[in-house]
Amino acid sequence: TTRKRKPQIRFSAEMDTVLLQEVLAHNPFEAGRGSKTAAWAPIADPVGVDARRCRDHCGLLVVGFKSKIAASEKASGVVESHTEMDDLLANVAELAAEEEERKAEKTAEKEAKERDNERADGMRDEAMKGMNKRKTKGDILPALIERVRERDEFNREIAIRTVANEENRLALERERLELEKKERAAFIQ
Repeated sequence: TTRKRKPQIRFSAEMDTVLLQEVLAHNPFEAGRGSKTAAWAPIADPVGVDARRCRDHCGLLVVGFKSKIAASEKASGVVESHTEMDDLLANVAELAAEEEERKAEKTAEKEAKERDNERADGMRDEAMKGMNKRKTKGDILPALIERVRERDEFNREIAIRTVANEENRLALERERLELEKKERAAFIQ
């Protein structure tokens, strides 16, 4: 199936004026992505051309106007005539530039927000690493408590043995003293 090509349309000066007036009235530049054709539709109706052609032609008019302004700025001392069309084009160009600036600011804000979110994610991850280290120490804590308990039990056993040894030593000392006492008593008799 071959599509039938739309007939070529030549925009007249009157059509250009109507187009630019409608653009100023509806400001299609603020339309978001995916809704540009819909934003240009109410502009296209009074002109009698489809929305895509209106958008493209308006873009061409603005580019031509900007190049005309650039050329007139280079030419010094030349007096130029100023028309209603120039006023309309200047207003449309300003409208388009403002919208581009707003979109650039919005993009910059979005990028700044993403950077802030990434920085916050990084800070949170670093904090979580610290928490994980603390948690690891918490996992070691039961083993440490068990080790301290074993050490205390070992020290208690040593203390008990030391006391028992001391009691044995004292008992032996008593026996020795008792034997010496008996020997002295036997020697005296």
